[in-house]
Amino acid sequence: MSEPDFIVPPPGLVPGAPEHGRPDSAEGTVRAERALPAFRPPPGIRPPSALPIASPSSVAPSASPSTSSSAIAPPAPAAPASSATGPWRLRSADGIEFPVLDRVVAGRDPKPPAWLQRATVVTVPDHTRSMSKTHALLEARDGRLVVTDLDSTNGVRIWPEGAEPTDLEPGVPAEVPLDAVVLLGDVAFLVDRAPADSV
Repeated sequence: MSEPDFIVPPPGLVPGAPEHGRPDSAEGTVRAERALPAFRPPPGIRPPSALPIASPSSVAPSASPSTSSSAIAPPAPAAPASSATGPWRLRSADGIEFPVLDRVVAGRDPKPPAWLQRATVVTVPDHTRSMSKTHALLEARDGRLVVTDLDSTNGVRIWPEGAEPTDLEPGVPAEVPLDAVVLLGDVAFLVDRAPADSV
């Protein structure tokens, strides 16, 4: 009697075929169907890239918002080279646009607290009233854009493509990567750099 040319493993040693209806890890990471509700990038703007952001949980909370650059998480990896090297800029699909040269307090009818009296005030029309009167502080710090929720009702979220939106903890600054979407309440802004000659 001849021996078979192969060895049959004992039962249970070889893993079974994947179960049907159970997504594998590759399928679990696909988010093609997920889109920012009612957000269209302004004309001529490329969609957000998949740049990571610092998680607000990695930022040490403080008793009051700080202007020290050490109070924010480490910078995100460098973005791809871009021809725009001017100031940070936020643009909405509705044509709202404003630069962030230093410190900006944004909201429906901003009334900055005493420690922000020298900040630029930007009033954002919001007919849905999802944005608080004094909603968020945006700061240009050492070549980075940092956003802080000023205890708004509906919060601030940072949403890079390919990742879940991150809800910020009020009073805790977080870095915003280039080409991410920032949501102030339900008002969405695409973050980019203006051309250098636009200042």
